Amino acid sequence: MIDIHCHILPEVDDGSQSLEHSLIMLQKQRNDGVTAVILTPHVQSRVQTATLEEHQEKFKVLKQKTKERGIDIDLYLGAEVFYRGHLDPDYQTMAMNGTKYVLLEFPPALPTPIEEVVYDLSRRGFIPIVAHVERYEYLSLEDYHGIKQSGGLLQMNATAAMNQDHKVRKGIVPKLLKNELIDFIATDSHNIMTRVPNLKLAYDYLKGTLRPEYLEQIFFTNAKKLIE
Repeated sequence: MIDIHCHILPEVDDGSQSLEHSLIMLQKQRNDGVTAVILTPHVQSRVQTATLEEHQEKFKVLKQKTKERGIDIDLYLGAEVFYRGHLDPDYQTMAMNGTKYVLLEFPPALPTPIEEVVYDLSRRGFIPIVAHVERYEYLSLEDYHGIKQSGGLLQMNATAAMNQDHKVRKGIVPKLLKNELIDFIATDSHNIMTRVPNLKLAYDYLKGTLRPEYLEQIFFTNAKKLIE
């Protein structure tokens, strides 16, 4: 499995608060069968506490310490970008692993023209991935279809897939999975206590309820494109 959304990079946001916690989280990922992780610290967000340059430095340190600890897992750097309409940042500097994929987060309750944002970024050559799509109260099933038709991809959190997330809109998760609208399941893990790496749990939970080919796509195949 590959995790494309997590807050394991230490001391940069509301995620891991120490290098040691990050290493514990990565060991948990590896024990669960995760072979690669894209680290996605918050940017353009009130919880961001480090610059993009500091992300790069901490990423180098974490990669080295992971190797020294003997944790056999591949690490890549990206970001979770909180969309702010009045800003026009250089999205390439925040893209996933230097690709054209950009992980975007939107306000969960304040209606935002997500489809228009996705369309605009697609026209500029990017492939937007909408983070934890189950949280947006103002989106209809038709809206999700529209986002995909406009060039976007949809990521669901593992806790939501297992019906364990109180932030989720009631009834939307089964519809998204039944219609095979989700492109990625990811952990969005933040720590080693309450928001832990949990891809294996989600995989086991969904196994037998989804087509095997689709299960493979949302836990591995689609994510593989981001690291190749």
